[in-house]
Amino acid sequence: MNDSRGISLSVSDGQALDRYEVALAAFRSYRGDPVAPLDAAITRDSGFAAAHVAKAVMLMSMFERRFARDALNALEAGAAAIAAGNRREKALAAAVRQLAEGDWSGAVRAIDEILVEFPRDILAIQIAHLVDFVRGDALNLRNRISRVLPHWSPSVPGYPFVVGMHAFGLEECNQYPEAESAGLRSLALAPEDCWAVHAVTHVYEMQGRIAEGIEFLQTREGDWATPDNGFAFHNWWHLALFHLDRGDHGAALDIYDKVLAQAHAMALSRVDATALLWRLMLEGVDIGGRFNAVADAWQGDLATEAGFYAFNDFHAAMSFAATARALPATQLRKTMEEAAWDKGSNGEMTREVGVDLAEGAFDFAAGRYAEAVRRLAGVRDIASKFGGSHAQRDLITLTMIEAARRGGDKASARHYLAERLVHKPASQWGSRIAQRIENAALQRHESAALPS
Repeated sequence: MNDSRGISLSVSDGQALDRYEVALAAFRSYRGDPVAPLDAAITRDSGFAAAHVAKAVMLMSMFERRFARDALNALEAGAAAIAAGNRREKALAAAVRQLAEGDWSGAVRAIDEILVEFPRDILAIQIAHLVDFVRGDALNLRNRISRVLPHWSPSVPGYPFVVGMHAFGLEECNQYPEAESAGLRSLALAPEDCWAVHAVTHVYEMQGRIAEGIEFLQTREGDWATPDNGFAFHNWWHLALFHLDRGDHGAALDIYDKVLAQAHAMALSRVDATALLWRLMLEGVDIGGRFNAVADAWQGDLATEAGFYAFNDFHAAMSFAATARALPATQLRKTMEEAAWDKGSNGEMTREVGVDLAEGAFDFAAGRYAEAVRRLAGVRDIASKFGGSHAQRDLITLTMIEAARRGGDKASARHYLAERLVHKPASQWGSRIAQRIENAALQRHESAALPS
């Protein structure tokens, strides 16, 4: 039987196929549980190879070690069905196994080979897009979608979501007008496409269009912030950043308390919680004891998750640095140093970027500001190698600037702030930082002029 995009599947039960379609729709919209309908499909047709593979894909998309193990278990459970499946199902299963075993670059190359022959395989497209994101591969966030997009049209189910993925790739390649246009085109067809909401939000963030960003998210809240939306916390994080940019710290903290503080179970949401609190800390905002709960969550998973993904490890390091937790910091350092020698994709990420960023966070929190600037400056321009978006990695530059300011290196602080002032001239955040730098310089000048 074929799915609604003409992709051949090893399934003989029509109701099982219907459950599979429900699962893929949930996965691409981030609404509801995509795994439950796959389990229902497998119960009806245990030989449904594509359902076993899709379950492994969806588990792996969380990019935590525990879910990678679950993905491998899903492949093992479906081994007989996959062995009897078609070429595409077998190839995608092999690529997901590569992902789960840590060869993310090799896996995404294998997925692209699938897309050469099956450019309408929306499951392969989406997992490749997510792997490009965690690898920080901006070029392929755009180009991998560009290569399949001519095979899609509004009459093909899922088309708006492919356009929404293209919008994000365009944004990460700094093509902001094109990204905004593609994102809005997707939303005109599928208002529930929260990834397209995310892409347009990034455009507003990168261009410093703060008021528009707030209005855009608030007016569309009914589409992206539904209770069953697994991606809503990240768009809430973006809304908090907009409020933070214009100096409304209370609104940012309110979002943290109502949304982000409630979502520490997953690394994806802990990353956002950590990043928002660290930014608030850089701004000098009193965040009370909020960082302790986040650090508790990172610490609770330290033995099982550290060393799996450098981007997550960096955020764990920030939480330990902010809460002065020496023991877990030491444990994380040791694990990252060991992971840096791994042959997999994370080994390269950790070796080239992750270790120095984590140490930079520890240096900053300990008041070793010159050392923090040195470490962060050494990897800032290649930090895309460990994944995330431009907006997420902006945290590195913000920390560098504040470290230089606190350390009395006003020349470096001004130098790195200049980027922000040029790229986001309307942003109040940059203007506030500039004022803090000048105030600190003035205070030092006045102190130096006082008689001893």
